[in-house]
Amino acid sequence: MYVPKTLMIGRCWRCGKRIYRFDEYYRCPKCGALYCPTCYRKTFGKCPADQTPLEMR
Repeated sequence: MYVPKTLMIGRCWRCGKRIYRFDEYYRCPKCGALYCPTCYRKTFGKCPADQTPLEMR
């Protein structure tokens, strides 16, 4: 039986991909922006807005 992912916590600030509660995602500690793993690699692990290193959640 398939259980739908209903616990969406937000979207990636760079590409707009939906981020769910139990997915791998990254967060900026200063501005609170969420990023998917693909955008984390493309931005070299830093927030494009303030160049702060991103934290894995």
